[in-house]
Amino acid sequence: MKRVVRLTVGLVLMAALFVGGVYLQLSHYLETSRGGEFSTTTIVSRGTTLKPLLEDLAARAILDKPRWLYYYARATGQTEIRAGEYELKSSQTPTDILATLREGRVKLETFTIAEGLNRWQVRDLLAKERWLPAASFDKLCDDVKFLEAYAIPGPTCEGYLFPETYTFARGVTPEKVFAALFAGFQRAFDSETKAGKGPLDLAARELVTLASIVEKETGAADERPHIACVFYNRLRAKPRWRLDTDPTVIYAATLSDPTFDGNLRAYHLRQMEHPYNTYKIYGLPPGPIANPGNAALAAVVSPAACDDYFFVSMNNGRHEFCKTLDCHNRAVERWQKSHGAPR
Repeated sequence: MKRVVRLTVGLVLMAALFVGGVYLQLSHYLETSRGGEFSTTTIVSRGTTLKPLLEDLAARAILDKPRWLYYYARATGQTEIRAGEYELKSSQTPTDILATLREGRVKLETFTIAEGLNRWQVRDLLAKERWLPAASFDKLCDDVKFLEAYAIPGPTCEGYLFPETYTFARGVTPEKVFAALFAGFQRAFDSETKAGKGPLDLAARELVTLASIVEKETGAADERPHIACVFYNRLRAKPRWRLDTDPTVIYAATLSDPTFDGNLRAYHLRQMEHPYNTYKIYGLPPGPIANPGNAALAAVVSPAACDDYFFVSMNNGRHEFCKTLDCHNRAVERWQKSHGAPR
């Protein structure tokens, strides 16, 4: 009887030592990275299961003993993983890799929309960087009900794709991309218009339209309030003045002909009948011609005080401002005709 008891105790001790050894080995495995400087980006689609994914990570030198981690996940009820794009490294422990997949710690990337891009340029940028298909962009940009849901005074998204750097995980829907851009615009617009909407108290769409023109006319931030002043002077002039601003004509020509090469000709300025041709119409065009940033919005809300009605590019990113037509003509002769630039 005593021999049986001793044998039983011995077996129990051996089993305990074995289990304890396995436990220690598993614990060490779970908290020890494979090591090295390997990294990989993997896309987990909906319906992907854990076992083949771990085996794939092992093949990419990110993980050792994928079955150990899989059986641990099964034993602890942690086999559910989230879809998304992940960046995983061999310096991560198996426990951290599993947590990354379960918690959906997806890889984040950024894109930047620069000030002054129009809707087609934004679309091409987002399509090129694989954030959304061009067709999806166009559909949402022209979807009046979609725009109304975000309080965008349409009829298109032009002017409301706020220039900023955005961070997303791959796989984000086109709707969420637009929602972020619209939210960026709304924050900027609300911030810049706290004290009012400029000397003419323009409606939101009109203010964004004027800001987009100011944005396209100069890249010099300190000039924007002066440019805005010139346009306000033209809008308030009696008898009425036209805005006579080339960027609106370029926009009109682009709307009329998608193959337009960007080079204005006398026909575009003087003969082309179009609601965006400010050489032919009075007042503001029907809507924005680009997507203005904070500085352009601020310039339209708080323009400089000036008596100028004209400005001419000096071909160095800056402009000469004039109060009279004679001054303007001399500036054109100095900076445009003498440099061979058409006007």
